[in-house]
Amino acid sequence: MPVHSPDVLIIGGGLAGLSAAIELSHRGRSVMVVEQKQRLGGRTYSFLHTETGDEVDNGQHLMMGCYHATLRYLSTIEMLHQVEIQENLSIVFRHPDRTPSFLKTFPFPAPFNVLAGLLQLDHLSVPQRLSLLRVGLDLLLKNPDTSSYLQSITVKEWLDALGQSERNKRALWDIIAVGALNDSTDKISAALFVKVLKSAFFGNRMNASMVIPKAGLSTVLVDGAATYIKKKNGTILLNTSVDNVDINASRIDLVRLNNGETVQPRSVISAVPYFDIPKVFGSGEAIGLKGLDNFISSPIITLHLWFDAHFVKEKFVALIDSPIHWIFNKSAIYGREHQGLMYLSLVVSGAHAMAEMEKDDLVRIAQNELHRFYPAAPLAKVIHALIIKEKRATFSPVVGIEKIRPKPATIVSNLFLAGDWTDTKLPATIEGAVQSGYTSSFAAEKYLSFMRSI
Repeated sequence: MPVHSPDVLIIGGGLAGLSAAIELSHRGRSVMVVEQKQRLGGRTYSFLHTETGDEVDNGQHLMMGCYHATLRYLSTIEMLHQVEIQENLSIVFRHPDRTPSFLKTFPFPAPFNVLAGLLQLDHLSVPQRLSLLRVGLDLLLKNPDTSSYLQSITVKEWLDALGQSERNKRALWDIIAVGALNDSTDKISAALFVKVLKSAFFGNRMNASMVIPKAGLSTVLVDGAATYIKKKNGTILLNTSVDNVDINASRIDLVRLNNGETVQPRSVISAVPYFDIPKVFGSGEAIGLKGLDNFISSPIITLHLWFDAHFVKEKFVALIDSPIHWIFNKSAIYGREHQGLMYLSLVVSGAHAMAEMEKDDLVRIAQNELHRFYPAAPLAKVIHALIIKEKRATFSPVVGIEKIRPKPATIVSNLFLAGDWTDTKLPATIEGAVQSGYTSSFAAEKYLSFMRSI
């Protein structure tokens, strides 16, 4: 069996591992990516729906203009043309008993572009809209990375302290918070939510804009990355896992793969989820990680429905007072508004209560909600239905979790960590994963450069 000797062995082919591989390949380093599944992308991928020929995402992902690492990643793999970047933020909010309202930003410098948009939210009363400014002021005054106050309270407690009404929370803040952090606001950290809001609402005015994939996630985020790595003479091994990692004198000397091959890497990046760390290294303690049991997974359910009539006009819409949080009109996103079947993806974040429900019950809930929000929905028939439950979609960013999210460096001198669960100062998002990949690649590069100098 051959022995491989790459500069960097990357364990895990999700977005964290791919972004690390791309950056290191760009710097001229030899890389090997080992992925246990038969595909790349980790928890971000798509596949062909055989009945319709549509590219189906395992879960819908919205990105934003503040996703600077992700946009850089897309530019590197020449896939920026596969996303639509709004010139100004525009989100439709639907309520079953009112006409739709819109959150639109104006071409003003940030944060005035967003503040002006918030004041136009006509599904809130004027006093309720004015009270939103208290949140804006707190965003200006507090640093979520250093504020012990924000790090010790939940999003709900933070909003209550700022006098946000139940209406404000249900019709705006809860939708954003649950969508971004993937759990209920009485659990998730205020510090991480403030980080999200500051990233989106401050700095460049384009930060608040939505970035919408125009094709499946594998097409947009994965396939181009694999092509780039191979073009740079990197190696990608699929359906391959790590059997054993030999750590001697606080250094990884040898990695044995399940295909019988061995790797003698100069450095290693682990880009696997927290729950797979023990499978790779035997235990978290072996590489200096403590508290892995404190990470809790939070599920996302995506209901893919195909109808025989087109009754949703928006590309995406947020639902107020509904168990369904977002609707994505994939037909409109893919440029087929009135062609063939209407393809919708309905997303439920933090879906603990629905994770064990049967397919028929979930489809029934989805249809009932569509009937509530769209008068023409009862006239349309469901032709195909596909339910995807990602029970370990993200870690739950509960209060206190920041204290145990690990840095890239470990007690093993040539081992570095990547993944959206590491200390990115962000929730478990595409941006967090990509950013962690870049950060770990910089650490590995620094180590390799140092070792060459001695």
